[in-house]
Amino acid sequence: MKFSLKLVLSIIVIMTCILSCNRFFIIRQSFRHSIEKSANQNSNQNIAQRYYIESNIVNNIQQGEEITNDKVIEYISSLYSYIGENSEKIALYDEKENIIFSNFEKTKDMNINSLLTEETNNYYIRKVEDKHYMLFSSYLTINNNVIYIINIYDITDLYEERDRQTKEILIVDFIILGIASIFIVISSKLLTRHINKLNIISKKIAKGEFSNRVSIKSKDEIGELANSFNIMSEEIENKINSLNLAIKQKNDFINGFTHEIKTPMTAIVGYSDMLRLRKCDEELTKKALNYIYNEAKRLEKLSYKLMDLMSLSENSIELETIDINNFIDKISSKITNLEDIIIKKSLETAKVKGDKELLEVVIRNLVENARKAEPKDGLILIHGEITGENKYTISVIDKGRGIPEEHIKRVIEDFYMVDKSRSRQNGGSGIGLSLCNKIVEIHGSKLDIESEENVGTKVYFDLIYINS
Repeated sequence: MKFSLKLVLSIIVIMTCILSCNRFFIIRQSFRHSIEKSANQNSNQNIAQRYYIESNIVNNIQQGEEITNDKVIEYISSLYSYIGENSEKIALYDEKENIIFSNFEKTKDMNINSLLTEETNNYYIRKVEDKHYMLFSSYLTINNNVIYIINIYDITDLYEERDRQTKEILIVDFIILGIASIFIVISSKLLTRHINKLNIISKKIAKGEFSNRVSIKSKDEIGELANSFNIMSEEIENKINSLNLAIKQKNDFINGFTHEIKTPMTAIVGYSDMLRLRKCDEELTKKALNYIYNEAKRLEKLSYKLMDLMSLSENSIELETIDINNFIDKISSKITNLEDIIIKKSLETAKVKGDKELLEVVIRNLVENARKAEPKDGLILIHGEITGENKYTISVIDKGRGIPEEHIKRVIEDFYMVDKSRSRQNGGSGIGLSLCNKIVEIHGSKLDIESEENVGTKVYFDLIYINS
């Protein structure tokens, strides 16, 4: 069952209960008021009639007339002939509960005998067939004999009026409920339309359409829910994109790793098989051995880098104080394979926190990458300066080929290479910058790259500066 239908039915049920209880209370109070009013009128009339009978009897007794039951019946008959037979009914009973007079033919159907007591001013209601009657019980003592007088008043019109009011109110209530139901249905549709939108969008998101958002401009709880839903959708989309990127990077890593191993292994197996199966001259043998040696060294270098990459952990290093000038000078003196490239240093004197071995890996890789970019002026600049209260920035700058803009964000991914053929010719594996970035992250920074094609590249990161 839809929420809108539940809402409609719930409101209608509540309205029905409220209207029913309200109408029932009003009709009940009105009917009780009518009964009490009729009882007061009939009681007064009953008292007046009994007084009339008693006064006549007393007058006759004073005149010396003998009072018998027949005389009492005669007085009562004359009384009711005077006030009219249709106005009320009366029944007389003796002490033995035998009826001695009645002008109401249905007296026996009323179980009047239970009302024959010496209590006065009490009334009872009896239903005979389709009519309702109000009964008043009183008594007279004549010649030491008790005569019970039962006055019977027809109050059927009060019950008919109650039934008529009930019927009319039911009709009015049904009309009110019908009109209210129309407005409730319209209101529920308006109130739940935003929920329907949320439902539709959630189904689309469940199907993988994560870019969908809910457009609900409302300041109530639905609006807050929609806003939270959009935030959740955005987080899910970002998380999915991150997962997709991670999967892509993983696939690239596996493909790159496989290719990096397969290429040198092919050369090693091919040349070693050639040397094994046939006798080669000295020049060819030397060439084959050189290929085998170079490719084996390449595999060794790649394996070391992979082990460094997998073993890196923030908890596995302890930062020490490093004099940055002496540290860079020592690294520069160790780098001997730059051929026609010159390393130029521009370092502001400072002490920083870091791991010497790991930072040496970073500087070596960045300088090696700058060399592969073939700088036009043959220079690689290592620049260092204090850039904040506790920050020292190291940059490696070259004026080489540069990196296309669309590749800048991906060059730090594992095994990612902008130009695979050129990188392999230069002995690259696509894992250097990825390793550098992880080392820098352990030092609480990140590897930033600024580059422009045919202009040059600047790679920089921050270290903790010791302000002594």
